[in-house]
Amino acid sequence: MRSASRLDGIGLSLIRQINALATPLSVNLGIGEPNLRPDETFRAMARRAAEAPWQYSANAGFLSLRKKLAEKTPFDPAAEVCVTAGVQEALFAIFQAWVDPGDEVLIPDPGFLSYATMAKIVGAKTIPYDLEPPSWTIDVAALEKKITKKTKVIIVNSPSNPLGAVIDEPALRAIAAMADAHECLVVFDEIYREIWYDAPPPSMMGMSPNVIVANGMSKSHGMTGLRLGWLMARADLMKPIISAHQYLATCASVFSQTLTELIFTAEDWNASWLMRVREQFTRQREAALAAIERDLGARIEPPAGAFYAFAPVPSCDTVTFTKTLATDAAVLIIPGVAFGKNGEGFVRISFAANLDQIGTGIERVGRWLAGAGR
Repeated sequence: MRSASRLDGIGLSLIRQINALATPLSVNLGIGEPNLRPDETFRAMARRAAEAPWQYSANAGFLSLRKKLAEKTPFDPAAEVCVTAGVQEALFAIFQAWVDPGDEVLIPDPGFLSYATMAKIVGAKTIPYDLEPPSWTIDVAALEKKITKKTKVIIVNSPSNPLGAVIDEPALRAIAAMADAHECLVVFDEIYREIWYDAPPPSMMGMSPNVIVANGMSKSHGMTGLRLGWLMARADLMKPIISAHQYLATCASVFSQTLTELIFTAEDWNASWLMRVREQFTRQREAALAAIERDLGARIEPPAGAFYAFAPVPSCDTVTFTKTLATDAAVLIIPGVAFGKNGEGFVRISFAANLDQIGTGIERVGRWLAGAGR
């Protein structure tokens, strides 16, 4: 039997392919998973959440949680917030609700690899827009030139995976105005919003009625396996998204919903937790940047958010290069081309690892390059 044609050419992502090469001796600087350890208060909240009823919530999530999420936002928790099984499911629900075959979806290049795959599954055409090194800035005028009558969605991700770059507020406001003028949607993926270094990154929240904001608990609280995300959008945009979400997941995990509500209720603890998270990633970022300069001979602009360094490597096929590193040097990093053609010549190094792993992993890359004569 033949599988559905919508999945033709779609298999394990390059991120998962690289991670499948891991051995017990590997240093993993590839997976985008924060190395955060819950403290006793966090664990106590988890125990309380486990004691709550396990029955379905409303499709859009517990109203009490939606009220917490909507505090200090312009959104109505009853009709404009949907709790999802992580941001990945949230994005998939948006594509199912709003993108038709033949529509065009503008995606960042380099950008998170799932965007193009989800567009392909619904039969849409992806139109990459360039992010330009070394700061990985966005040319708003060039982006607008890519908009056509078929453009349905513009994906914006800040702070960026894989770049760690942050888009400034004037650029975000220009994109919001662009969406209004051209009557298309903007999906603003801010899953890394709480992981920043010098200043909080701006959000597109409230910039336009055509903006859908996606966020979640995976990166800021290390809850990757608990699959808890959310969307915020005006009611008429949200209604079909909730319908799609209903048939994708019924509802998000009620354990994860209860835990998230407890976290947001404990405001002082949560503020302290996020401060400690940023302090930890600051130390890890500095270790990564120092090792990249020392062992790879590359000085890159410090990422303003997230926990990735997008580092240049000598001219080569970076897919073969990173797979060879995985098997021959026991270090996992991700080829930049996994995130778009503009990523060729770079690798994504996750510094969501302890300081020893960061130093050892990048030193192994440098040693392999030195042995290969660069």
